Amino acid sequence: MKRTSCTGLALAILLAVPLGHALAADFLVPSQYATIQAAIDAAGTGDTVLVSPGTYHDCTHPTEGPESTPACVIMKSGVVLRGNGSTSAEVIIDAQGLGRGIFIEFVENCSVENLTVTGAFADIFGAGILIQNVGSTVEITDVLVDNNLDGGVICINSASPTLTGVIMTNNVAKQGGGLSIEENSSPTVTNCRVANNEAPSGAGIFIRTGCSPLIDGCTIDFNTITAANGNGGGIAIQSSTPTITNCLIQGNTTLGYGGGVAFVSGGGGLMSDCVINGNDAAGTYSLGGGVATSQSGPSLRNLTITNNTATGYYAEGGGMDISFGPAPIVENCTIADNSTSNNGLGGGISVQWGVSPVIERCIISGSINGQGLYCSGAVPTISCSNIWDNAGGDEICGTDGGGNLSVDPLFCGNVEHPYNLQDGSPCATGCGGELIGANSTGCGSSPAPMVQPKALVLGNQPNPFNPRTTIFFELPDGGPAHLRIFDLAGRMVTEQMWTDLPAGRTEFHWNGQDRHGRDVTSGVYFYRLDSRNQSISKRMSLIR
Repeated sequence: MKRTSCTGLALAILLAVPLGHALAADFLVPSQYATIQAAIDAAGTGDTVLVSPGTYHDCTHPTEGPESTPACVIMKSGVVLRGNGSTSAEVIIDAQGLGRGIFIEFVENCSVENLTVTGAFADIFGAGILIQNVGSTVEITDVLVDNNLDGGVICINSASPTLTGVIMTNNVAKQGGGLSIEENSSPTVTNCRVANNEAPSGAGIFIRTGCSPLIDGCTIDFNTITAANGNGGGIAIQSSTPTITNCLIQGNTTLGYGGGVAFVSGGGGLMSDCVINGNDAAGTYSLGGGVATSQSGPSLRNLTITNNTATGYYAEGGGMDISFGPAPIVENCTIADNSTSNNGLGGGISVQWGVSPVIERCIISGSINGQGLYCSGAVPTISCSNIWDNAGGDEICGTDGGGNLSVDPLFCGNVEHPYNLQDGSPCATGCGGELIGANSTGCGSSPAPMVQPKALVLGNQPNPFNPRTTIFFELPDGGPAHLRIFDLAGRMVTEQMWTDLPAGRTEFHWNGQDRHGRDVTSGVYFYRLDSRNQSISKRMSLIR
């Protein structure tokens, strides 16, 4: 047998490494390099930039040539940027309002991991993380993107990175407060949270123009539209075909279409196996507390759409509104315990303005206000569905496709299995042996009535007012609270913060002045309360 010497083996290993760069190495910040960008510039393919706990600024690197918008970090192909703390909160990139946080363009095989990006701002695309012209080998993992002033994460111009475990919170944007996906971009977004963001459209997530992202296993909650007629409190989809699966969409508010989700102007794709709960369409003539489709034809399957409201004056479609063609296909959805406005008609589903959707094997029940199914100038086809116990009535409008019921679906009613079916439910095998609704039988050990989570209470008296009103709210549990007042353009007028309030009622007296003590003009104003993991918004009118 031929033997290889140790010297020969070492030489073979060295020859296998590409010239110009030795074995992969760690580049340490700040012990070896004072700034993150200096370490990235020095690193090569396969290297990792490890950043010790602390806060890093250095927002001085032009992203598109001399005197262009700067960023704190510009990523490089083949390099891993990783916070070296036990959590993402320990390593903070703070742009201090001077530019973007992280800029990623025309690179591959790189990743950003385990850190926080905050304080970003620019007149155009001033996101915490701006991603352009990249593929799926660019990965963002376990990153907190918080309190940025022109969006959390933006994927634009054929950007299709992989986002996993990213938390996008408390960001404000022109569109897409937490995450904006635009211009032929199709990222994969899994196990992320998009919460407490604000924007005139797509407060949580905005998807526009030729995009086909996958969004799976995400929570999109307590995001707020800040402009009149803005669409999609949780998600807004326009001229795109996303796949949205296994998501929880709750507590979002719109002033236009879709408190939870809005498909508008050519929106399509597939949305399945999601829970859409407790969202609100709060604007005048708003449509779709849970889901709204307008000029859009997505496939909506196995959705649990519950406890949504359309509280705006003349608002319709507490659970869902379907308007203008093309029409969606709505299959195996449970649409229960939703409510329209006091003068509205469509508590469960409203179908309007010449559209002809197909609604099959759905449960539409328990509307607190309004009919289960309301049609206005539209002819849906309803088949194999159970319309039962809606406050405004259970009549079928449109075309009766056969196999329909109006009986108690026998929901489980326990916390572990909300809106599952009891054994023997007529919906378990109610249409030729096929399931009606989104959820099968299996109630667990306790069929006791489901305990709803305690909700915030918010209101003001008098309304309209001149020039003073009392804004009151009730916290179900003690803790911090943040009250903000916005004008119709989404500009914050004034705010009040409490660090530790007791549970129960608190009052704030507003005298119609902004934070600088100047009288504001007559008009409609919106006020929002945030407390722990809940948010709620209302509107009021000042008439001088």
